[in-house]
Amino acid sequence: MLLGIPDTTTIKVSVRTRDALCELAEREGHTLDAQIKKMVRRERRRVIGAQLANDGPVAHDQALFNASASDVADASR
Repeated sequence: MLLGIPDTTTIKVSVRTRDALCELAEREGHTLDAQIKKMVRRERRRVIGAQLANDGPVAHDQALFNASASDVADASR
């Protein structure tokens, strides 16, 4: 990788999909890269949420969630 130039790749999508992505990105003031990152993150969160809704956290996970929530609350003060 050259200094200051991010790694990139090309993906093939239909013109219709490209135009829809461009419209979303423009409306939200994002680049296409930023818009796709946002969509990927949102999808990952949706999948995790669905898994949690179906399985529910085990006791160890719940303790971790509570500790994390306390850390966030402490940091916001």
